[in-house]
Amino acid sequence: MSATRIAPVTSIAARAALNAIDAMVPRFQPVVSLVSGDIVGIEALARWPTVIGVDPAEVFALARAKGVVSDIDFACRTAAVKEARSAKLTDGLALYLNYEPSGIANQARNNAHLDALQCEADVVLEITERGLDGDRESLRSLVSSARQRGFSIALDDVGSNAATLRALPVVRPDIVKLDASILRRPHSLHTARVLFSVRRYVATTGAVVLAEGIESERDRAKAIEWGATLGQGWLFGAAATGADVRMTIG
Repeated sequence: MSATRIAPVTSIAARAALNAIDAMVPRFQPVVSLVSGDIVGIEALARWPTVIGVDPAEVFALARAKGVVSDIDFACRTAAVKEARSAKLTDGLALYLNYEPSGIANQARNNAHLDALQCEADVVLEITERGLDGDRESLRSLVSSARQRGFSIALDDVGSNAATLRALPVVRPDIVKLDASILRRPHSLHTARVLFSVRRYVATTGAVVLAEGIESERDRAKAIEWGATLGQGWLFGAAATGADVRMTIG
């Protein structure tokens, strides 16, 4: 029986963006204390403002299909550190940098990538939800190497798929980021199962819960009720340039 084929990404904008990685610019979304409202961190996100109609998720999907996601991931993280430094955001704010499991290369290359991220900020290496069921030993090795460098570990979009829950004991994140869909479906059986798993994990590890997708005060209250102490979402602001974030925090 032939293997299932994955449909190729056909977006012209995504292809243009992938071929113009130098046109990528980092944007930063605030990470906020849900109780005080203070900005305590920033998550770096990749954007291509000069490529009309591009969806960053599609760019990364194309990069995975072409086997170059590690290169794109590295370029995005490096640019984010440079921009955060330039905007003077590395003093007092945690810097969240995405790392895709499907892009984990050999150990020597991983270490070189991690070394390039060392800066004045408290770096949080954010393991994305894609490819978590791959090489678990390589993933454990990456996490161990990151912690040796003083980085904290976050697990992104927990609850978006079953692999994120299975990854909790593997990644052992310091920060559990609840997927935005959890707040959108607060009374679903899926949400109940996710929260049960997360609460059990937090109770045994002392990890912090961050709720994504907070768009209203009701969302904030619900997230706090669930035990989240950190949050991200439109209520606190969209992704912005480093200079705009600097102005916001004063």
